[in-house]
Amino acid sequence: MPRIVFFSIKGGVGRSTALAATAWSLAQKGKRVLVLDLDLESPGLSSALLPPERQPMYGITDWLIEDLVDNGNVIFESMAATSNLSHDGEIHIVPAHGADHGEYIAKLGRVWMPKLQVDGTREAWSSRLDRLLRDLEKRIQPDVVLIDSRSGIDEIASACITELGANLILLFALEGEQTWNGYRMLFEQWLRAGIAQQIRERLQVVGAIVPELDRAEYLAGLREHSYEVFVDTLYDEIAPIKIGEVGRRLDGTWWVGGLSEGWNFDEADEAAPHHPWAVNWHRSFAGLLSLQGRLAAIDTQEVKSVFGALIDGVSNAVDGRETP
Repeated sequence: MPRIVFFSIKGGVGRSTALAATAWSLAQKGKRVLVLDLDLESPGLSSALLPPERQPMYGITDWLIEDLVDNGNVIFESMAATSNLSHDGEIHIVPAHGADHGEYIAKLGRVWMPKLQVDGTREAWSSRLDRLLRDLEKRIQPDVVLIDSRSGIDEIASACITELGANLILLFALEGEQTWNGYRMLFEQWLRAGIAQQIRERLQVVGAIVPELDRAEYLAGLREHSYEVFVDTLYDEIAPIKIGEVGRRLDGTWWVGGLSEGWNFDEADEAAPHHPWAVNWHRSFAGLLSLQGRLAAIDTQEVKSVFGALIDGVSNAVDGRETP
């Protein structure tokens, strides 16, 4: 079952709102969706998909703490709830914390600790989290898993991308130097760590909160700067070859367009990972007091107008289709 990570360099880009709307849309199509709120330092996704009376007793933070002393199974059955927004499918939410968050700040100081095993080895927190995720998948049997990652370029946020087996990694981006400097640093770190080639084909840039005015110009700038970062870091240093074009190599052999070696794309290629899927700004989602209430009253066409490109791309990934 596909795991899809929603990631951003900075918060406040509408990432969690987009995830909630994506889960809503997939459930409309009859999908069983598992949603995890891994933005533990800034939790809130569960309130977008669950009313207060449906909040489960425990959450991911509670499990990570209890697992350190082999008590994770005690709370496992009480850390997921089904959304009232499920429609024809189902949305199962595992929040960052339970209904009674207790000493949440104190708990955060321990969630990232490795677990000491009986044989003296240590299990990293990311391995523990992956173990929890596999157990949840086995229990709930979802069609897709949507993961709301912590923002930033630190080790914890990066692990949500590199160590949870994500099939699709959505990189939310606002047009600006801060965004692209951050992604450049992250990509360069993957190159130094030797994991860039394992990750790059699963990446997809998402143009976050695209403004109403000059929308095409904004997206063109976003695509241009996204392309520059990919070319400088993740794309192979080869010239993209046009389909049907032919030529002779230095060794005398011939190549035919479409059979080029390496991983690279034209800037205008809509199937390229640097080509942004647009999430449009809409006043009905700006400054909401309750996203849960908004999604309860929204219609399919309105969701499509704001999140259409993102939802189509995710739906294709879930169904195993190529993104057009």
